[in-house]
Amino acid sequence: MDLVDETVVDLPIEDLVVLVNEYADITRSAAGESMDNYPELAISVAATASRPELVATANHLHPVFADSDRAIDRLNRMADAIGLKHRLGPDGRLRWTRPAHADSLECAALAGIIDFVSAHGTTVLGVCAADNCVDVYIDTSQAHSRRYCSARCNNKARAARWRARHRASSEQNR
Repeated sequence: MDLVDETVVDLPIEDLVVLVNEYADITRSAAGESMDNYPELAISVAATASRPELVATANHLHPVFADSDRAIDRLNRMADAIGLKHRLGPDGRLRWTRPAHADSLECAALAGIIDFVSAHGTTVLGVCAADNCVDVYIDTSQAHSRRYCSARCNNKARAARWRARHRASSEQNR
C-alpha cells in the first residue's frame, strides 16, 4: 500500500464539531433541516471535499461523540479501515500518513479527533442532552459538567424544567 508523501494535517476539533453538527444526517434531521441547503464551511480541507464526502465523514464521526465509552475502539477501527497510520517523518517527528486511495477529509478528521482524544480523553466528547437536539460538543468546562451543545439549548431545557415544576406545584395547590 503506497503512502501519500504529504502529511495528513489534523482537522481542528472545533472544525470537526461544526462539520458534524452541520452535515451529519442525524443532526440535520433533529433540527428539522434535512431539506435545507447545506451551509458553507470555513474549513480549508472542506473546500475540496464533495457534499457526499462531508456528509459521510460527519455521519462516521457523530457516533464517536455519542458513545464515549466505545470511542477509542471505534476510532481505531475507522483508522484501520482507511489505512491512517502514524509514521516517522524525515525530521524524526510522528506524522499521519494515508494510502493514496484514502479520502483526505476523512483522514484529516480522524487524525484531528484521534490526536484530541489522545490528549484529553473521551469524557470531553458529548451529545446535547436537550430534547430534539443531537448536536455534538467538546466539554471544555473545568468541572467537565457540560450537557448541552449551546447556551440556547441549556436555556430552553432550564425553562422547560421550570415550567414543569411550576405546573406540578400549581396542580398540588388545587
